[in-house]
Amino acid sequence: MKLSRLFLLGLLFSTAILNAQTDFRPGYIIKVSGDTIYGQIDYRGDLFMGEVCRFRNNDREDELRYSPADLVAYRFTESKYYVSKEINGAKVFLEFLIKGQINIYYLRDSNGDHYFLEKAGNPIIELPYEEGIKYVDGKKVFFRTKKHIGLLTYYMQDAPEFQARINEIGKPEHESLIKLSEDYHSKVCKDGPCIIYEKKPPFRKVNLEAVAGIVNFENAGDFNNGSYFQSGVIAHFWMPRTNEKIYFKTGLLYSRVEDTDGDKRNYIKVPTHIGYMAPNTYRIRPSVSIGLLSPSYSAGVAVKINKRINVGVQSWVNFGCNKVPWIPTQLINYSILGSFYIEL
Repeated sequence: MKLSRLFLLGLLFSTAILNAQTDFRPGYIIKVSGDTIYGQIDYRGDLFMGEVCRFRNNDREDELRYSPADLVAYRFTESKYYVSKEINGAKVFLEFLIKGQINIYYLRDSNGDHYFLEKAGNPIIELPYEEGIKYVDGKKVFFRTKKHIGLLTYYMQDAPEFQARINEIGKPEHESLIKLSEDYHSKVCKDGPCIIYEKKPPFRKVNLEAVAGIVNFENAGDFNNGSYFQSGVIAHFWMPRTNEKIYFKTGLLYSRVEDTDGDKRNYIKVPTHIGYMAPNTYRIRPSVSIGLLSPSYSAGVAVKINKRINVGVQSWVNFGCNKVPWIPTQLINYSILGSFYIEL
């Protein structure tokens, strides 16, 4: 591969990685002084957002970092809402899931997921839950505690008809707790509805991408070196509740190539890649991916046309390997493809 091609690929990878480091979205912060300031907040994973709020007034200003001691709350516009609370002697940002007769909060830290209840006249308290493996008479046994059922029963003792539903909550989760709190509020409070702050993304999402361009073969064995037309369809599989930027992609890339005897043959490539793409809040969306079954790599940049459609350009590189998987030995082909990406 020529130096210029290596440079182009390296540039695409570098651009994607650098641009994907932050994800600023519209929102506001509420300072301890009571001032509300609108701007942009860096959207990260639950673990990060429970510890710090990275805020800037606009695209051109430097970001400021706020700890839970600096703010009363912060919120993404029509999305996640975090409030500062003292838990076990230290302040943290809790995600406010639902506000009602019983407020429910969520925190993810290095020890896992935690849910907290708050009711008028009672201090905020963690909903206890543990599960895991323990040894009983030398045998591994899975255990799951039920202390959370007792606490929910106590907090909802003025509505005994909810007992059966409480007993069915095996492991505390967003959906079951929010629905339980919402229905409980509707039963015991006649002053108005509760407020659900949690905006739940879909569990899974599939997007489609059509690509077309030129593939160049080098050291391809049965095929003559040269450039050929290539086209295909790629499916992107996302799990937004787990990560909004990581995805799996596979599909079919097709070319009509010439073999060493001068005959035309079909060349079909089925990529299986894990990738990283800047979220759809970006107008310019860099991406990178790596093959799971062979030394194959891709990088590209897409431009957001509207809420569902992106167009862009991407480069794919495929290497051969010997006995050790994923260790490239020689270049087989590389391609430059235009893409039309639609979010279903």
